[in-house]
Amino acid sequence: MDVSKMIESWEEFKIINNALNELVESSNTIPKVKKALKHIISAGGKRTRPVIVLLSGKMCGGDYKDVINAAMAVELIHTASLAHDDVIDRGTMRRNVKTLHVQYDLAIAILVGDWLISKSVELTSIYGDDVVREFSDVGMIMSEGEILDVYSTKEHFDADDYFRCIESKTASLFAYSAKNACRIVSDDDKAASKLFDYGRNLGLAYQMVDDLIEYLEIFDDKSSEYESRTLPMIYEEKYGYDEAVFKTLNLIRNHSDKSRRALEYFEESEEKRKLHYLIDFMTVNQIRKYVEKKSATHLLEVYQNF
Repeated sequence: MDVSKMIESWEEFKIINNALNELVESSNTIPKVKKALKHIISAGGKRTRPVIVLLSGKMCGGDYKDVINAAMAVELIHTASLAHDDVIDRGTMRRNVKTLHVQYDLAIAILVGDWLISKSVELTSIYGDDVVREFSDVGMIMSEGEILDVYSTKEHFDADDYFRCIESKTASLFAYSAKNACRIVSDDDKAASKLFDYGRNLGLAYQMVDDLIEYLEIFDDKSSEYESRTLPMIYEEKYGYDEAVFKTLNLIRNHSDKSRRALEYFEESEEKRKLHYLIDFMTVNQIRKYVEKKSATHLLEVYQNF
């Protein structure tokens, strides 16, 4: 079975998809916004961030209904960031669906993104000031990370800058998703801290995998151009191609292992098993899919080293 199809069969995936569709249908908004919302939400996705919220909340003693607003908020702010990114990058397709600014226009893409951010904050308001404040902070941190990313090819940008960038634009939301799901249902500060470590390290590893695959594809296709300056590029300049790939893989492995170790604090459960599974799904399985898709012998070593 396709790994992504397995996740689509999970109860948590179905819960978040149903909740998002219901939110769109019940939104009391103007027709243009509702039409754009349907377009961008129906484009789908792996829903990994809200699934992590649901799993973390239940693993910490809560129920899905306790954290469903947090799960939707996380997915909506992530969706808004994608809509805005597509405008910045002039992307035309995402998940095999036309991007919002292509399907409609720039104004709709920007303003519906703003609508999604506002709605996500409203959804978190039921949890009290601390959760809302931290969620708002994460939104600002994500924006700062995206600014670093946009200017990475225009200004000096080294490995330290890269990690600051991906910590902000990607890992922060994963860390928040896991930690605050626990805080909503439990007073166990250590559990919340462990889930923050789980999400943060998973987010870092995931972004490095994404950047490594882009690097490998562009390296094979010399006509393509980089839109961002990423770790493999930085390493290649210092160490050469092979060492750049090897060093990046090592860091992916290290952060994946840290994410796994963070879950050792928790008792065995179905939720813990699924959180473990998501680590492989978002790291080693993505590399495997790329190697198999390319059917390239020189890339087999990339996967075997991992």
